[in-house]
Amino acid sequence: MQIKQLIKEKEEQLKQQSYIEFSDEQISSLSKDDKKKIIDTFHGRSMLKLPASEIAFFEWLKKEDNAVWQDLWADFPEWEYRVSIDFLDHLGDAGNGFPICDLEDVENYYFTIRHIKPGGRGEMQAIVDKNDAGEKLNIDELLLFELHLAPIDIWHYAYRYKLALTDAKKMIEDMVYKGWLVHLPNRDDLTKYIEF
Repeated sequence: MQIKQLIKEKEEQLKQQSYIEFSDEQISSLSKDDKKKIIDTFHGRSMLKLPASEIAFFEWLKKEDNAVWQDLWADFPEWEYRVSIDFLDHLGDAGNGFPICDLEDVENYYFTIRHIKPGGRGEMQAIVDKNDAGEKLNIDELLLFELHLAPIDIWHYAYRYKLALTDAKKMIEDMVYKGWLVHLPNRDDLTKYIEF
């Protein structure tokens, strides 16, 4: 579908329901330029309802770590799973979902490439070589590899790789101890590392 036609359809959708939404298939078919055009068109005018795959993730989060879910969604139930259109770029194959990085009442576990310490950077060549050789990466190695592709929070990471949250958080603790990663649980400290 042409981007002009899709934008026209979303304009109609906005008139009908006061927000826009895309299926996972639509999001996967959008190029980076298409997403930019959509964001530019609807910025400041419309919220975006998360696609089905992200809603499934947040329903999992609601059961697995309800305090985080409450921190994100409980204050505004009428806006549940609606976010700024600017986050469209984080959805689909090129992103790691709606970033959980601004928690007030719960520790943040959001990481970018800037969180990798010298010890972690020193491991990267061995991790890349291991990956290129088709060897399975350990969960901590996989996280470092992932961070070179896009920022990610521990909840999306655990969900994607079917890890128990306790194991994922223990992994972060171990990576900090080994000097591989910086963990900034406080949102005021974390925001200095985030660029959207």
